[in-house]
Amino acid sequence: MNRILTPLTAAYCLASLAMLDCAITSQQNGSTLYCAIFAACAVLFGLAVGHHAYHRDELRFTRAQLERNARPPTPATDAVVAVALAAACCERWWTSAGAEHEPATCTRKDQTT
Repeated sequence: MNRILTPLTAAYCLASLAMLDCAITSQQNGSTLYCAIFAACAVLFGLAVGHHAYHRDELRFTRAQLERNARPPTPATDAVVAVALAAACCERWWTSAGAEHEPATCTRKDQTT
């Protein structure tokens, strides 16, 4: 999708310039109706260029959000690990996640540094 937006925007710009040239030529030849039609077409092509620029910015913003959401939450994980380490009573409790002994009866409680 992104590869087609740049050439399409360039084509719209060229078409807008061509329509403006036709409008100027029509005005010089005295055809006011055709001049107005070509000028309106040029304005519509200009609006299409603006729309594609807005669409491109929306795609960039969405892609950045998706990449940001896909990253692992390292700061939050570090904070959780720090809290868990502070609550650990000893190394055995930490390696077993508290399953092999009761923290209230741990004999190595005061040896944690």
